[in-house]
Amino acid sequence: MFFKPKDFTRVLSPMSGKVIALSETEDPIFSGKVVGDGVAVIPGDGEVVAPISGVVSLIADGKHSYGITGFDGIEVLVHIGIDTVKLKGECFKPLVKVGQRIEAGQPICSVDIATIRERGYDATTPVVITSSSIDSIKRLVMRVGFCEAGKTECMKYILVKQ
Repeated sequence: MFFKPKDFTRVLSPMSGKVIALSETEDPIFSGKVVGDGVAVIPGDGEVVAPISGVVSLIADGKHSYGITGFDGIEVLVHIGIDTVKLKGECFKPLVKVGQRIEAGQPICSVDIATIRERGYDATTPVVITSSSIDSIKRLVMRVGFCEAGKTECMKYILVKQ
C-alpha cells in the first residue's frame, strides 16, 4: 500500500541532539520495547519540548518522565535519561501540569543535563509511543540522526482506520 506524506502524523524530537534506535539504549525495558516503540535522543542541552500536540497525561513523581496524549488518542512518553528516577526530581523543572493542553514544540521541562552526567547517569532520552497506543498504529516510521528540538521529525505514524 502506498502512503502519502499527508497521511502521516509527525512526532517531533523533544530534545536537540542525536536520535538513535531505541534498541541502542542501555535500559532493557526500553531497548526491549516493553514500554512501547520509538527512538531515543542523546541530548545536547536541557530543553525538553512536547513532541506532539495534545494533553499532558503524566508527569512522573521524579519529574523525569512526561506522557502526552495526542488529540488522536496516541500517547507519547518522553523519559529523560536512564535510571534518572533515582535523582528524585533533582535536575528537573517541569514547565507544564497534568491536564494542560499543549502544542508540539512547546517547552515542557528544563533539565540540568550536565549534573545528570556528572552524577554518572546516562542522559539518553527514550521517546516512545506507549504500548497501550501501539495497536492503534498501522505504520510507524523512525528517523535517526541529528535533530533540533521541536523542529525535526523523529517518528511519524499512520493510524489504523477506525
